Amino acid sequence: MSAGARGHVAPGYEAVLDAFAAMAGADPTYCAQFAAYRGGTAVVDLTCGTWADDALLPVFSCGKGAIGVTVAHLVERGRLDLDARVADHWPEFAAAGKRDVAVRQLLSHQAGLPTVDGGYSAAELLAHDGLAERLAAQRPFWRPGAAFAYHGVTIGTLADELVRRVTGRTLAEVFRDDIAAPRGIDVHLGVPAALDARVVPVDLPNDEELEAGMASVPVSAPDSLGAMVAPADSGPVWTWVNGEEPRRVGPPALGGLATARGLARMYAALGHEAGGPRIAGDDVIAQVSQLQVAGDDLLSGLPFRYGIVFQRPVEPRLAYGSFQAFGHDGLGGAAGVCDPFYGLAFGYTVKRIPLPPRCDARALRLMRAVRAALTG
Repeated sequence: MSAGARGHVAPGYEAVLDAFAAMAGADPTYCAQFAAYRGGTAVVDLTCGTWADDALLPVFSCGKGAIGVTVAHLVERGRLDLDARVADHWPEFAAAGKRDVAVRQLLSHQAGLPTVDGGYSAAELLAHDGLAERLAAQRPFWRPGAAFAYHGVTIGTLADELVRRVTGRTLAEVFRDDIAAPRGIDVHLGVPAALDARVVPVDLPNDEELEAGMASVPVSAPDSLGAMVAPADSGPVWTWVNGEEPRRVGPPALGGLATARGLARMYAALGHEAGGPRIAGDDVIAQVSQLQVAGDDLLSGLPFRYGIVFQRPVEPRLAYGSFQAFGHDGLGGAAGVCDPFYGLAFGYTVKRIPLPPRCDARALRLMRAVRAALTG
């Protein structure tokens, strides 16, 4: 199998292939996939490194895009109203002062539920029901709407339970059966054993690189709320997601696996016929991508902007594209983006976690190259 850049680009996008090939040539450890759609048509589909072109990789929080797409699907079909109260669908959620929390607050990191008192275990996260019950009973750590902080793990449990109450099915089932399977979208919230041959683990930087890279990442004090947002007993999340049980269950906030072309097709299918009918109309896309909160995250202190689940661009760390762009990155460097202004959708996966661990800067450079090819 070739380690160099391979794949195809549509006429006019040759500079994207050149940029990708240059990245591959500059780093012999670089294993990545990059895909782009213009409207409903694939215009870039590239791979480099010694892995299969259809390799499935853990994409960490990049999989939250599947949560956002599922929400858009339900809003489009009138099953979910962003202005409704969460408790209208999930009565137990009204406990501890949460009776009036709106769906849009819950799904934009404003509900004050990034964890629960005493923290929670990996087993609770994978089992779902007990953690959902604890979140429903939890008094928010701030008044909902008064601030926002990234619900990095719990937003998956919260959204999953909301979808279960609305549809009678899990979020993963709705995404798989109603969205992904009919359109051939290669994004998975829970991977069956039949696909294991395609799964590859993420690779960690070496110890020296990891120490240097983590020095620029905010570290939560042991007695802070930020120290309790991840499962207490899972160890480093980048190692945990490589395990079989998280892969099978696919907790929506951090356990998804995908190919780059799967991510790109998922975002393309939101507003275009990409392998099947469009997932949502322009009005719903505008609703879910509309800015809900902006500012410094209460826990990390980093600047963020959020729509409904989706991130909005923040320079320079999340320079996704136009003012209309939205998507989500992942701790391992992956990214999925929709940019309605240009009619573009992107997907990117990378096997070796970049440092600092967030959206790989090379993904953003490739997105810029596609936009440059489009605008001439």
